[in-house]
Amino acid sequence: MRTALRASLAAAVLAGALLAPAAGTAYAAATAAQAATVAQGSPADRFSGTPVHIGEGLVAVLRHEAEGPEAWIRAVGPDWKPGDNYMYRVLTVLDRANPVDSANGLQLEITRLNSAAPLLTVTKEGVAASFPMPLSEAGRTHGAECVSATKRLGLHGTLVADLTTTPDGPQVQLVDGITKEPSTKLTRTAPALARGDRTVARIVNPSAARPSFSYETPGQADPFGTALFPELPAGCSFSYAFQDEATAPKPEATPATGPSTAPSAPGSTAPSAQPSATAASAVPGTPGAPKAQTVGQTSVVPEGGVAAGAEPFAAEHTGDSTTAYAGAGLAAGAAGLAAALMARRRARTRH
Repeated sequence: MRTALRASLAAAVLAGALLAPAAGTAYAAATAAQAATVAQGSPADRFSGTPVHIGEGLVAVLRHEAEGPEAWIRAVGPDWKPGDNYMYRVLTVLDRANPVDSANGLQLEITRLNSAAPLLTVTKEGVAASFPMPLSEAGRTHGAECVSATKRLGLHGTLVADLTTTPDGPQVQLVDGITKEPSTKLTRTAPALARGDRTVARIVNPSAARPSFSYETPGQADPFGTALFPELPAGCSFSYAFQDEATAPKPEATPATGPSTAPSAPGSTAPSAQPSATAASAVPGTPGAPKAQTVGQTSVVPEGGVAAGAEPFAAEHTGDSTTAYAGAGLAAGAAGLAAALMARRRARTRH
């Protein structure tokens, strides 16, 4: 026994030594793949946009993607002209979290921040000039006049949700509020996250006249929240017919909390139903009221609170072969003892 144990231990140690280099190589490969994925989004892709010369040697690089409207204020010098490079030093960034700032004596603000067509307003010595920012994705698809304002909600951690209504229905864009990395987008035809996702977020009644957004905010007094979507602008119509979700029917009885232990009726192949706590309190004699089961069962079914929870184990339900072997051993021992007593009695009779 000890020799076999030592041999198994030695084999396990040898296998670990052989697999360790392979595991390290796999980890290094996975890390390199992640780094390559991050590197795919080059600065030109993430920070490029529509450059606008706003004076005082500054250019505002205007963007409006899933993360919302942005104005990157860069110093380019007094001789900059359209077509020149604009990827120079950043002085400030205006976005949903920081829509107002100043640079080189200019007052800067993103106005109409939550619309599909925001503006960058630049004020110098009391004189204001506005520069149109790019339309949002929904605005480019449906036209800015038929896209609702955007409502931003904080979920958990740095995750935020931007709620918008378009002629195609409600939309929810999940975005990291700090890194501005866009995440999943929920729509009328895809209203919920994939199964297994840790984030709780769902469009409720997506095809109804007034859909809502259900989400979870861990750490708050009420961990779950519900918000209505912004309304579609007047004069705009939806591209689909309204249809409310059907209300799920109420169950007739509260389901039991534990598995049934009552056997089926003789000759029946269907499993017997365990009555719920509500059904167990029915008036005696009522059809369907629970009855005591005493035939063909080796354990006593408790009543009341104990019956709703754990139940005692019966030998026929344990599935433990050790119990069977122990019973067989006891039976064999009893048989042997009886045989010995009979042999001794016969020997005494002969003598």
